[in-house]
Amino acid sequence: MKSTIKVFQVLETLCEGKAAGVSELSKQLDIKPSSMHRFLSMLTKLDYVEKNTSTGKYFATLKIFQLGLSVRNKQSLISIARPYMEELGEMLNEAVNVAVFAQNNVVVIDRVQSSVTLPTNIIVGQHLPAYCTAFGKVLLAAMSAKELDRYLKAVNLKPLTAQTITQPQALREELEKIAKNGYAIDNRELDDNIRCLSGPIRDESGKVVAALSFSGPTSRVKMVRLKSYIKTMTDISEQISQRLGYKKKLPKK
Repeated sequence: MKSTIKVFQVLETLCEGKAAGVSELSKQLDIKPSSMHRFLSMLTKLDYVEKNTSTGKYFATLKIFQLGLSVRNKQSLISIARPYMEELGEMLNEAVNVAVFAQNNVVVIDRVQSSVTLPTNIIVGQHLPAYCTAFGKVLLAAMSAKELDRYLKAVNLKPLTAQTITQPQALREELEKIAKNGYAIDNRELDDNIRCLSGPIRDESGKVVAALSFSGPTSRVKMVRLKSYIKTMTDISEQISQRLGYKKKLPKK
């Protein structure tokens, strides 16, 4: 625990000040040079720190800035999406979620719970498989071919229900349809008792950075009802995207 604290002290010092050598940092933080070498080596391997080979001094990279920017962007996304989520939740009287892709899973970063009985058990911060959830498939469908190849090599497409897609080629075909149609459906693929509809949220560059969805028990959310809200879902997803700076390209004449 003490070593972990010291590593962060080293990183914070380099972020706040100028480039520094081992001796300088050791004196400033009262850490033995041998330990300082070890900490800096660890931070260098993780790409948080680089060494200037000419001066022998270490400096912080932009990776820590990128992490902070990522957190800030997620907070901005939540604050922008929340009113639209509440509007959609009131309209459907079902749970509404926003999720992002992380570590080969999807993570729910915000949720508006349904006020009616039989709520689903998804919670904020929960990691869920991407390949068998509507919001996960929206995010996978936006990946490049190389990114998707890496994902499929890293993940076991385990059957969670009889409806779960477990063959890579079948999943690829499903994702192609989702990319073309602009929405995804989870028809009891994650849980036999849940159906879900999702649309993509894009940033100003057009990149899909998150997915908006609504979900509910199959007893309430029949396929006919779910499909009747496709346009509503895609329209609201696009409104959130526009608030994030996305401008939809007009078709060429």
